Amino acid sequence: MNSLNNSVLDINLDEFPVRLAKLISESIDDNNLILKIEARKHLVGMGRTVIPLLHKLLSSARVLLRKEAAKIVSLIADRRSIPFLIELLNDKEFDIRWIAAEGLIKTGRRSISPLLKSIRDGKSSLLLNEGAHHVLIGLFNENEKQKLESLLLSLDNYHSIGETAPTEAAQALKAVFKCKN
Repeated sequence: MNSLNNSVLDINLDEFPVRLAKLISESIDDNNLILKIEARKHLVGMGRTVIPLLHKLLSSARVLLRKEAAKIVSLIADRRSIPFLIELLNDKEFDIRWIAAEGLIKTGRRSISPLLKSIRDGKSSLLLNEGAHHVLIGLFNENEKQKLESLLLSLDNYHSIGETAPTEAAQALKAVFKCKN
């Protein structure tokens, strides 16, 4: 068992390697910003190897832990994080939703299809649609923005959550991105 104080966390860090648990604890320490930033940089530098463990932290009830994990995951921009970042577009905290959207943009165009599938499959909400709109504006080229204007408008209109947004997403997947399922 490591000697870190898990009382501030709702996720037991004992299952994490000691060094990683220490870095995670340091990355959420607002009392020492230099240590916090250094810990975050070190975690980002660990890259793909820490992604599965960071994904566990994204479901924490603790806003600070979820937010910091989202920042690190977004900075690493690994494609395995796409479903987790899409899920965070529904987070009750605006900052976390924004970080998730920026992470999807940083991950790149490979985020588009899973995001559209999520909307198409009825997993969207007002919050997810707002985030999806931001992500798609950031990833679509000008031609796609013109072709998919109705999709973008449906994501921007809260009345379209259960109506046109899923249909528009399905059409975008077929017509522009050539996805069959």
